[in-house]
Amino acid sequence: MTDNTPSPSPSNSEDEIDLRDLILPLWKARKQILTIATMCGILGGIVGFLTPATYTAGSTFLPQTTQSGGAGGSLGGLAALAGINLSTGGGGGGEIPPSMYATVLASEPFRKRILDAKIWVNGDSVTYRNYLESQPSSALGTIQEYTIGLPGKLIGVFTSSEEPKVGGTDIELQPLSDSEYALHNSMAGKISIANDKKEGVVSLTVVEGNPLIAAQVAKVTEEVLQDWIIEHKIKNAKAQYDFIEKQFDTKQKEFFSIQVQLAGYMDRNQNVLSATYLTRLERLQAEFDLVNTVYSELAKQKEQAAIQLSKDTPTFSVLDPVKVPKEKTGPKKSIYILVAFFIGLFLAAGWFLAKKPLQEFINGMKVKS
Repeated sequence: MTDNTPSPSPSNSEDEIDLRDLILPLWKARKQILTIATMCGILGGIVGFLTPATYTAGSTFLPQTTQSGGAGGSLGGLAALAGINLSTGGGGGGEIPPSMYATVLASEPFRKRILDAKIWVNGDSVTYRNYLESQPSSALGTIQEYTIGLPGKLIGVFTSSEEPKVGGTDIELQPLSDSEYALHNSMAGKISIANDKKEGVVSLTVVEGNPLIAAQVAKVTEEVLQDWIIEHKIKNAKAQYDFIEKQFDTKQKEFFSIQVQLAGYMDRNQNVLSATYLTRLERLQAEFDLVNTVYSELAKQKEQAAIQLSKDTPTFSVLDPVKVPKEKTGPKKSIYILVAFFIGLFLAAGWFLAKKPLQEFINGMKVKS
């Protein structure tokens, strides 16, 4: 009776990986691996201690707008409670949804407003730009600049520092300077905004090394953001109101002028009953009535435009106002130590696993040569 059990093919046996070949090198080098991992952990702790402490300040608010007309009337409130939006658009202009606030925050004009905002530093009023420019670089930043950032500095030495010139003198599109660009990038890591789509709540956070500065910047950012949204929302209604107001002021001056002319003409000719006087009086009265009609209509339109402007202006219900933080939010030194320890552990283990195959490969290349 023959045995029909298939024997393992040579190729399969060669492809099998013996776990002992993996574990044995690691076990033999366990002391070196732990030593390297410990040194990496110590290095991570040093980095954590060199990293400046940070404080987080912020606020939470709820944007609200007044919808008018159509389904946004009495049924709009009931539909909002059920999570249904019956409105099809804003009343006076393009409304910025809360989901776009982060995009507004990242825009160049918005960041310039924040940089130009005033804050109090040691009893002096300075712009946020001046504050950031006066901050000395940390020890960790200096180390990163001359280690990780050294290739970039060397490249910058051999490349031209002259910025490209834009044709024309009155062109509005101008590139940011290097210092301004660096300030904008630093703001990206300091100021952030999050939107809860389900609840409609917006959370603004600012991270700074000084708790009082963090609170001031958070307050400034909140005010600038709200002003920005209001300006965008009421842009059309404001333009219409300004136009009507300008026409109203012009017609008001004309009305007062013709009113004075009519009164003066009547006073000067109280006892005159000639046809010429009556004709001139009728013309002045007709002109006065016409101007008065237009003036009265513009006054009504101005009042309506003011009401519409007020209705279109968004309001913001601040749920959690800005407070000066008391506790540090970073850095987490234990996180630095653990991450650096495990990175060192994996790198050291990988090196000792690849050391023998790498040596065999190099020796084989030497034999062939």
